[in-house]
Amino acid sequence: MAKGKSLKAQPADATEVAAPDASPGKKLPVGKLAMTRDPRVYEQRLPMLLLPYKRLVGLDLASSCGVTFCDIIPGQVIKDAPLIGGQWNLSVGPYDTNSLRYVRLKQFLAVTAPDLIFYEEVKFTGQSPPPGTAKLNLRALVARAVSGAQVVHGLAAILTTWAEERDIPCQAVPIKTLKQYGAGKGNASKEDMIKACNGKIGTEFGVEDYQHTGADNIADSMFLCDMAVQQYSEGL
Repeated sequence: MAKGKSLKAQPADATEVAAPDASPGKKLPVGKLAMTRDPRVYEQRLPMLLLPYKRLVGLDLASSCGVTFCDIIPGQVIKDAPLIGGQWNLSVGPYDTNSLRYVRLKQFLAVTAPDLIFYEEVKFTGQSPPPGTAKLNLRALVARAVSGAQVVHGLAAILTTWAEERDIPCQAVPIKTLKQYGAGKGNASKEDMIKACNGKIGTEFGVEDYQHTGADNIADSMFLCDMAVQQYSEGL
């Protein structure tokens, strides 16, 4: 496992963030904890991928998409493999078409040039509302949940199609499997996952303010990338 070889979170007003063991100058921009909206800017900040290295990528698909990559040489013992994380801003503005988020996702994928992708599989199950929400507008709650699920499923469709067309392995990881891998329990909360990421991977994410920083998105993507490294370090 790539313990202590990951991005260290910086305050929200910081300008840059980098993996502690990454080469000098290989930094990713910070907005809402390393949030990037323009794929061209993201490309300029990416470390150059040299043969025979392969780039493994973990994605937590959402409008604020958590992304972590790790460059390894398959078949070699991993002694120093930084996990470098951040977020892609796939949101759309009031004058944008909804399809713009999918175009931007493909642009981010193209500049990142992954050799393997692990992403979180999200399913809308239509479960009963949580306790204490009986008096709330359940119709509005369900509509919001369905709308979010539609966005994520659309992103997943674009991702898997893009990968299939390029013969890039792309594996969906169920949420419970990811939580079990990261925090040791299938019903782990977002706070649990952030704490586990800080403890196991060596990040310094704030737990209380994740809704403002997106630390939960990066934490999930880091565990996805770490899972990919564990499963495919011997070869793709």
